[in-house]
Amino acid sequence: MKNTSLNEKLILYFVLLGIGSILIISTVSFFSTRKALISRTFDQLTSLRIVKKNQVEQFYTDRVRDITFLAATPEVKEAVNRINLFPGRDHHAPGLLSAKQEFVPVKGNLPDFATTFGSLGQRYSSFFIFGKEDGFYQGCLKDSAVSGGASSGPTLSDSLLTVFREILKNQPVVVCDIMFDAKTGRPFQLISAAINGNASGHEEMTGILTLMISIDGINAMMLNNNPLSGLGLSGETYLVGPDYLMRSTSRFQPNSILKTLVKTQPVLHAMAGSEGSIATNDYRNIPVLSSYGRIVVPGLNWAILAEIDVQEAMIPIYETRTRILMLSMIIMIVFFVFVMFIARQITKPLLRLKEATINLGEGHYDLELPVTTYDEIGTLTESFNIMVRQIKEKTTELQQERFGRMRSVIDGEEMERQRLSRELHDGIGQLLIAIKLRMESLLYQDGKDIRNSIQELKKYFDQIIDEVRRISNNLMPSVLEAFGLAIAFRNLFSETEEHSGLHIHFEAKGDCDDLDKKNKTYIYRLMQEALNNIVKHAEASEVWVSLTRDPGLLTLLIRDNGKGFSMKKAEKGGGNGIHNMRERASLLAGHIEILAEPGKGTHIIVNVPIISTYVKDQDFPRG
Repeated sequence: MKNTSLNEKLILYFVLLGIGSILIISTVSFFSTRKALISRTFDQLTSLRIVKKNQVEQFYTDRVRDITFLAATPEVKEAVNRINLFPGRDHHAPGLLSAKQEFVPVKGNLPDFATTFGSLGQRYSSFFIFGKEDGFYQGCLKDSAVSGGASSGPTLSDSLLTVFREILKNQPVVVCDIMFDAKTGRPFQLISAAINGNASGHEEMTGILTLMISIDGINAMMLNNNPLSGLGLSGETYLVGPDYLMRSTSRFQPNSILKTLVKTQPVLHAMAGSEGSIATNDYRNIPVLSSYGRIVVPGLNWAILAEIDVQEAMIPIYETRTRILMLSMIIMIVFFVFVMFIARQITKPLLRLKEATINLGEGHYDLELPVTTYDEIGTLTESFNIMVRQIKEKTTELQQERFGRMRSVIDGEEMERQRLSRELHDGIGQLLIAIKLRMESLLYQDGKDIRNSIQELKKYFDQIIDEVRRISNNLMPSVLEAFGLAIAFRNLFSETEEHSGLHIHFEAKGDCDDLDKKNKTYIYRLMQEALNNIVKHAEASEVWVSLTRDPGLLTLLIRDNGKGFSMKKAEKGGGNGIHNMRERASLLAGHIEILAEPGKGTHIIVNVPIISTYVKDQDFPRG
């Protein structure tokens, strides 16, 4: 990332932001859709379960109505009366009533059941009419062909008939659970009703009518292999009994009635009396979505379940996920192209600003970037152009100031050389010439005149010594280092008064002896420069000087009663006096203020911060 360009960073950030947003939206959409699909599937399963439940309950309601109607028909009552008259009990096998048993024929013809039972062949396979004790009559109802006498059918135990008789004393109909026929190995289900009354009209239970319900009817309702039925390729509805064995045929396991064990969570919940939906594993140990409940049929304790494999139920969400991923890829590609375009639009002016900044740093000030937009980047470009113009102006001013300073330094040095040259020529030079002439005259003088000439030569030498001291003091006054700033000022003012006719009033407050040599020298030179300007230009007669030392601050006040001047004209005129004073104040990290007006004299205020008793040369800021 350190060497990555701004354009690449923007593209990367935008792409990461886009990918993150798309992933979040896709994930939320996927799970929301998944939740909605599961909820909808549960609703569909529950609706289908309720429909099947109602069909099953209605089926058995219809069977109860059928057998109740048949048990009350005159034909059935007449048949049971004849069986009771000729039971044939001596020919039964012990404990069983076999469909093939032989019994004493009933005297007289039994009623013709073709009219009564003929239309029930699709719902029942056989019917039995049991007498009060042992005799019975069996008829076959397959293909609507009603036949009487012995025929193939299930084996019924005496205990089952005993149970029927006991139950039917208290309720009119008994619906028994599905059972296996020991002889054929096929499941069957019986429904029995009490036959009350006889031909004479006396109301008592004279026999039992039992119908063998066709299992095909239950399977026709529960088993559905049509994918368009709402259960798809893996969905099914089935019934489970209290022994956790199937009571209807499985879609995946043929001949599963009373053979396939279904002890799953939905079945356990349903047997406990609750109903609802759950995601679990079915009897095949395959994840399914299951809706469960109870069948409300007197005599039956069955659970009904509607289930579909999770994998098939999730096919739409997987297809949705695929579509979301494909759409996300397309959006990401479009977003990436859009981001590249936007990033280039954003970074192009910034890169132009970067190149311009580099050129500016290299000293190329002739830059003017075009402003193509009116947004933040356009404002930044305009600000950059303004900054370039200001830097160019400031650079020009600094160059002029630097040239002015160099000129001032050079002019100051030249003036100092001229002053020294003039003082040496007019002072020491003239004295040396006079000494030379006096010494040459000694060759022509006698003893007394020589003595007088030597005395004069001594005076000349004293004057030379004084002149050298004066010049040396002007260059670097020894009294400044030996006695401090206040004494040096007094000596300077005395000499100035002697040569200029000025009357200088001086006042010193505070102790200035702890100032370092550099501070003393710069302040002394600043005072020298100010007095020099007053002597040359002010035409003043009096000067007031105040030197005040406060903790951390040194203040120098200089005021004269001269003619004053205009600050604007003085600054435009390019004189070195004011510039030199400002330069020396800046070297002390101080501040100088010059107040002047024509005819009102001049005020100079210098404030210098005192940091420590010793400051190295490099510690001073350079102007």
